[in-house]
Amino acid sequence: MAEAPLRSPPERRAFLLRSATYASVAVALVLVMAKLWAWRQTDSVSILSSLADSVLDVMASLITFWAIRFSLEPADREHRFGHGKGEGLAALFQAVIVSASAAFVAREAILRLMAPARIGEPAAGAGVIVFAVILTFALVSWQRHVSRQTGSVAIAADALHYKTDLLTNASVLVAIGISAFTDVLWLDPVVGLGIALYLLRGAWQIGTKSLDILLDREIPDEDRNRIRDIALRHQRVLGFHDLRTRHSGGGYIVQFHLELAPSTSLVDTHLILDEVEDWIRAAYPGCEIIIHPDPLGFAERRDHFGEAGPS
Repeated sequence: MAEAPLRSPPERRAFLLRSATYASVAVALVLVMAKLWAWRQTDSVSILSSLADSVLDVMASLITFWAIRFSLEPADREHRFGHGKGEGLAALFQAVIVSASAAFVAREAILRLMAPARIGEPAAGAGVIVFAVILTFALVSWQRHVSRQTGSVAIAADALHYKTDLLTNASVLVAIGISAFTDVLWLDPVVGLGIALYLLRGAWQIGTKSLDILLDREIPDEDRNRIRDIALRHQRVLGFHDLRTRHSGGGYIVQFHLELAPSTSLVDTHLILDEVEDWIRAAYPGCEIIIHPDPLGFAERRDHFGEAGPS
């Protein structure tokens, strides 16, 4: 779920999202080829674990590429709220892929612990890993920028995945150096096992965020309070209740009730609601808003747990 209000207009958001997916796929393919060569030169289980992660990165990046393209499709007859939840589904697939990667790495590490072996051609392996660190750092930096500007959970999940790669590659570099020039042969597989556990942690984080979107979890209290404050800022709005929110992937979907003076005409009511909607959309571009007007003092059943959080 987005940690901050969405700030980019729809056209800019689409450009940023596409650029992030293109970069992700390109980097993943380059790293697979580089690490495959390095593994064949070194026979290192740490590099193998990093290679396995990069292979699955390609799959994850392709899923994200598809999900972003799908989520940017406009609303149609069968999807009146758009296709934004495709991002949440892609993030959930990524969690499964990361978990599979972790299981493979753990298996290889355990087998190498049972049969230790010295790393061959350490310089070649170290050079490739340094290259991987530089390239991955550049990608993560761009993905973090895109995620902040767009609120995309799919890009955030992809960035989290590549952040684990940074730690993975740094750990592999240390393992190669120590295992190649000392008799500490167990360090290489132990690092691989540690990487597997870290990948599982990342998969859990990605999975919970994606489920927040797919199961319509409320948006952050900070944003819910801000929406309430914007609506109450209108001088003719006398009350606010029954706020319900969810994340569509590309933006927020918000609905609430506003209380107006009973004497307010239908035309004036429409104009007031339009003004409130415009103010909220100015703060949250791409937000879908549904407002129900109520006459002040009218008795009705209220959904109290839908109120905004503490200010």
